Amino acid sequence: MSAQRVSPVLVGRAEEFTRLGDAFADVPATVLVGGEAGVGKSRLVAEFVAGLDARVLVGGCVELDGLPFAPFVAALRGVALTDRERADLASLVPGLEPRPGDEARPRLFEGVLALLARLSEQQPVVLVVEDAHWADRSSRDLLDFLVRNQRAVPRSLIVVTHRTDETSRPLRAVLAELGRVPWVRSVELGRLSARDVRQQLREILGSEPDPEFARAVFRRSAGNPLFVEALLDGSDGRSLAELLLGRVDRLGPDAVAIVRAAAVGGARVSHAVLSRVVDTTAIRSTVDGGVLVVDGDGYAFRHALIRDAVCADLLPGERVDLHARYAQALPEDAAAELTHHRHAAGDLTGAVEAAWRAADTARRALAYAEQLAMLERVLDLWDHAGHLDVDRSTVLENAGEAAWRAGEDSRGVELTTELLASLDIDAERIRYAAVLEQRARMLARLGRPEALDDHRRAVDTVPEGHAIRGYLLNSLADRLMEVPAPDEARAAAEQALGASHHAGDDPSEAAALITLAVLDAREGDLDAQLPRLATAAAIAESVAAHQIRLRALRWESSLSEAFGRLDRAEELARHGLQTARELGLARSAGVEHAVALAMAQVGGGKWDEAVECIDHALDHAPPPNHHAHLLCLKGYVTLHRGDPDHAAWAVARARDLVGSGFSQDPLLLARLDAEVRRAQGHDPAEVLLPALDLPHLAHASRFAWPLLVIARRAGIVAPPWDNGTGGRRPARDAGAEGGAEGGAEGGADAGSEPPTRDAASVQPRRDAAGVPPGRDVGGGPPRVAPELPVVGPVQRAWSLTFHGSPEAIPAWEDLNQPFHLASTLVEHAAENPKARADDLRRAVQLADALQAAPLRARAADLARRAHVTLTGEGTAKRTSFGLTAREVEVLRLVTDGLANREIAERLFISAKTASVHVSNILGKLGVANRVEAAATAHRLGLFE
Repeated sequence: MSAQRVSPVLVGRAEEFTRLGDAFADVPATVLVGGEAGVGKSRLVAEFVAGLDARVLVGGCVELDGLPFAPFVAALRGVALTDRERADLASLVPGLEPRPGDEARPRLFEGVLALLARLSEQQPVVLVVEDAHWADRSSRDLLDFLVRNQRAVPRSLIVVTHRTDETSRPLRAVLAELGRVPWVRSVELGRLSARDVRQQLREILGSEPDPEFARAVFRRSAGNPLFVEALLDGSDGRSLAELLLGRVDRLGPDAVAIVRAAAVGGARVSHAVLSRVVDTTAIRSTVDGGVLVVDGDGYAFRHALIRDAVCADLLPGERVDLHARYAQALPEDAAAELTHHRHAAGDLTGAVEAAWRAADTARRALAYAEQLAMLERVLDLWDHAGHLDVDRSTVLENAGEAAWRAGEDSRGVELTTELLASLDIDAERIRYAAVLEQRARMLARLGRPEALDDHRRAVDTVPEGHAIRGYLLNSLADRLMEVPAPDEARAAAEQALGASHHAGDDPSEAAALITLAVLDAREGDLDAQLPRLATAAAIAESVAAHQIRLRALRWESSLSEAFGRLDRAEELARHGLQTARELGLARSAGVEHAVALAMAQVGGGKWDEAVECIDHALDHAPPPNHHAHLLCLKGYVTLHRGDPDHAAWAVARARDLVGSGFSQDPLLLARLDAEVRRAQGHDPAEVLLPALDLPHLAHASRFAWPLLVIARRAGIVAPPWDNGTGGRRPARDAGAEGGAEGGAEGGADAGSEPPTRDAASVQPRRDAAGVPPGRDVGGGPPRVAPELPVVGPVQRAWSLTFHGSPEAIPAWEDLNQPFHLASTLVEHAAENPKARADDLRRAVQLADALQAAPLRARAADLARRAHVTLTGEGTAKRTSFGLTAREVEVLRLVTDGLANREIAERLFISAKTASVHVSNILGKLGVANRVEAAATAHRLGLFE
């Protein structure tokens, strides 16, 4: 008999303990602690956090369907919350009712992050999530969000334990993705060595173990610490499960009954419930015997493997009887647990009733995957649901909605298809249409073309004048914009506007105004649409339709960028970020505005600022579509700064995330891929030719014009009147005209004659990379380029660049887009010896300011061959005292009295980046603090 139940000293884990300590010293950090059952993960973490000067929050996952956010509910138990936190975190606080709405779940996630940030201001905070192999879907989602956004809580450590021998496929996927996050580390606990086992035995026994006995224990346990303990109680041929039961068998009959009841109760059971199931008079002996441990106001097994062994040892009748007792003992609001116990006790009628209530509880807790699981249970037990005051079609309808919100689109399509088959369209037209629209949204997310058919049928099903018609028409218009089919989208949006106004549906009216403004602005007159967008934003704000209000801001920023109004686009993007932050949605809805901000900064040549913005946005765990877009924007900058390998990685990663493209810019991935291939010396035709064949190219002229320029520079296409064959310019393709994004702003449209050029300018020329555009591609001459409309000054500049017109230079100058101006200057210099010197000197100056090394090298090479002397080589634009433009911007905010965190929020960068900027400013100005820096800036007139 052992003198002690467990070793008083943690044995054989010095290296792992040190790695946890290193992570705590280098916060923010996350450590994933993996290992087989019984290897000592919980013991390691418990001993580590016990010695920390930190706020430690611990929660464990439970092996029970329909109980969402279990580890976070446990971890936050006892934490004092502010009124705002109680509202945002209501799903995790028993007794509170979450606020409804589409923003509730993202606000919950961001609220947890904000709470951790607040706690960490007082002392470092450590969040421990135990047994993640049992984590429910909602807990996995929240954990993923917290880890990816952990830089928002600088003094934080997240520790996650999981069994490597029982890790589920969904958790493996989460852990694999988290492994890509720079601040995530993995610690794998292996089995103990023979020497470690001997030390463990020495510590437990209080004396040196017999060498032969130690070898036998090591051989039988294979170095698993829990099995070592079990083998101390005898190893006479019994299985490990029997050994784990050894301590239970030595307890008295009353204590054994308690242990068996506790095993059926789950990983943890409260004393109040356990005492209703079994006589708990002998409970202390189960704790003293090393079987159960006290856990808050209840009990848990000292190790899950002991519980597993106890459960496996129960006779079927004993198990059913205990489940029935729990079904009687649990309160009615414990619906998920009641579902489990009633089902296991054979009470299927009671189980289906509890599952229906558990689904509603999960819905109110914003745990849609768990809601879906409970509704699936109701459907499976439908033969026993006759007593429920609900029909099957209602269950199917709720399940379809839960599937949509949980992202389970394939299952959602199955559920809604079954529901539609059961409905009488003549008797339930409105319901039928709503379900069709719901299925359409899921089909669209799956990329299936029949989604549009469902949208159209939904609209056709509803009679004129019904209140839902505006919503359905808006949904159809949104889908048609994505297809794209702009003419039909406009018609649907116009109908939606009228129907919504008639029905008094303010959110739908605002949504229709936005759609119409976007479609009409794409025709060339942005200014005429700005009042529409302002009206839509005002309506949305008045009725607290936050997503629609943010959509209006995002579209105005995007359109401003498309028309070359980059300062305004930046201003609107920052306003969108600020609004999202005020709504508690900075890391969900805010990411779209971060993309808009980065696009404006890239276009305006603010590449350093753009990279800071992109990196900060990527830390916010953006959804795949936005994640890919941000990667491509950063890849564009790194490519043109001379790092094609990083850009190639960005392209590959973006394809992993979204496939071929994303809605914000459907051709960006193809354009970047083509430019990367050229930079690496590969033929881009494999990427460009399929992109040029896309049927909607004319409807996406904003994105197609730069694609044509890249293809022209690669020699894959030529203008219709200059295709290398001497043929005359063909007539405008009628197919490109129908539904095109019509007239021009400030220039000729695609149907007008090209700019006049002299004879030399129409000859095949070399582009900025020195590659003649007339080279053969696939054994033939370059194809004739498709004709595109020209809408607005940016598209005009691209069109002039594509056609090789010298007017492209002033066009890019007017737009203040330095990289495109510099590229155009180099191309112009290659063709025009008279302007060569001035063009190349200007191009080099611009390239230096951007740190665009490849473009500068091409300009320098052309200058060398043309015997042009360049001045100011290798210099970048700097301000007084060597401050960069970004540092001047930060200094202005320092002068306004903003702290680092406030500066970070204003500029959408991390607080750490803001701190680095401030330190650099102090060093360059030679001052000791922020007050002196502000005084120096004013004295020297640095902002004048």
